Amino acid sequence: MSRRFLHTLAAYGVALVIIWYIARGISTAQLLHDFSMANLWLFVPASLGSFTIWFAGETLLFACLFSFFNARTSFREMLPANAAQYFLQLVNSALAGSALVLFMNRRKGVPFLAAGCSMIFQALLDVQIMAAMALAAAILAPGSLIHRYWYYPAAVLTPLLVNDWFWMRGRPASRLCQWFYDRPSMQAFRLAQPLHYVSLGAIRVAIFLAYGVMLYFQIKGFRVQVEPSQVFAFLPAVLFFDGLPFTPVGLGPVQAILVTGFQGYASPARLLAMALSISFMNIVFQAPLGLGSAGAFAREVTHAAARGLLRDQSAPAQAL
Repeated sequence: MSRRFLHTLAAYGVALVIIWYIARGISTAQLLHDFSMANLWLFVPASLGSFTIWFAGETLLFACLFSFFNARTSFREMLPANAAQYFLQLVNSALAGSALVLFMNRRKGVPFLAAGCSMIFQALLDVQIMAAMALAAAILAPGSLIHRYWYYPAAVLTPLLVNDWFWMRGRPASRLCQWFYDRPSMQAFRLAQPLHYVSLGAIRVAIFLAYGVMLYFQIKGFRVQVEPSQVFAFLPAVLFFDGLPFTPVGLGPVQAILVTGFQGYASPARLLAMALSISFMNIVFQAPLGLGSAGAFAREVTHAAARGLLRDQSAPAQAL
């Protein structure tokens, strides 16, 4: 318990240090003034829409992911597990990713490593999509920052596409590659066909684009004059920093990327107030997920980790 508490405390400490660094030179009075400038009738509904898009969209995404590669899983079955994951992101980000893996093991009998590798498959696909979106933004928005650094997403996308080719070409000839290819836990990678990539990718792209619309209205809610095209050009960077696992719900990195990326459209104080409000609203919406059946499952995940079940189940080499 003390280790988990210290881990959570350290994560929030890192977030506060990042925010403190960004806020240098911004007076408290100016920051409070910019908080008061928010149009709550626009900002709050956009924040609720953003949360709903992420939560409902990812519940559908994970239900499809596990149904494709592990065991038939419905949207309704996935709801409490995903809610537990969202709640755990606030209190113990290291355990949050274990929620869905434990759910598939306890409810569907899927081995821990098999479920974990399915999650890794989706994570790699997500990175591919973000890199492809960044390249598209570099082409479509010549004046954007990403246009100057197009080679970064290209460098990320290329090896991931090679990885896709490796798995989709069939069983390799090399004995070492065969050993890796034949691992039972790599089932998601072996079974994945173009239709799976397209289906899962389409859901994720829809989530990203819908989130971009809500982000635009959140920014407009703080009276920052920015065009939708500029928001979408910078969206891949926001998505990447928001997904970093070092701090809870992206707190800290989100503020850094929003203040830096839109510095030409408003004062640092206005942008920081907007970015902090976005993270605050995420916390407000995610905290109640710790109640009811989702909260009970979150405690089950925490107790399983405390007893070492997650580690012990994945330790044997034969489980690979």
